[in-house]
Amino acid sequence: MAVRPAWMEYPKPEEHLFNFRRRGPEAFERLIDADRSGLLPYVRRITFKVAGGSFDPENMQKYLPRLRSITNLRSLTLIFFNINPFIPVFNECFGMFTDTLRHLEIRNTWGMERQLLYIISQFSLLEDLSIVFPTLAVERSEHPVPAITRSPPLRGTLVLAKAYSREFSEGLAALPGGLNSRSLELFRCGGPQFVLVACSHSVTSISYLWCARNSGYGSESDPCVRMSVAI
Repeated sequence: MAVRPAWMEYPKPEEHLFNFRRRGPEAFERLIDADRSGLLPYVRRITFKVAGGSFDPENMQKYLPRLRSITNLRSLTLIFFNINPFIPVFNECFGMFTDTLRHLEIRNTWGMERQLLYIISQFSLLEDLSIVFPTLAVERSEHPVPAITRSPPLRGTLVLAKAYSREFSEGLAALPGGLNSRSLELFRCGGPQFVLVACSHSVTSISYLWCARNSGYGSESDPCVRMSVAI
């Protein structure tokens, strides 16, 4: 009588991973302990979020040995991202992703505008970028920011939501190599004309939300108008 291999009785890999996702970071840590699972090279998407605080290098430190085993990350989401302390240790924390990442989303970040532009510029293959509700300042950075000498392709979708800083939009549009996004989603952002002009040669669709009142950026209760255009 033929004997059925034991491994055939286990759940499918995707079902196994789904259960670990539901159980939170502790289950993930057990799963990849010492990388015995062999799954890290297959990770394609990561979200960093710290409950009740900001995400900084200290939070990330214990994960670094495991993160270096992730060799083909495609999508990265950073939530409550404190940029300033990452500037001097950027390569240590994110250098393993700079030549593979295609999609970057940064939500509820704070720091200096040039710092955020520097972070974006380091991902050489980046196509899709979302910046949601950044709190940015133009004052001098606590840590010197290296010169921005290259620009990612950004030829996919560019989303700016509640990015009120006109200086950031202007700096983004002026990145070396220019913007080549095909799709723009601009929601309550400052200086949208800089982004629109920078992408005028490549954009094929625009979704644009602005406040109907002529009173700055308005509050959450202000009436707004949405416009979507396919070119």
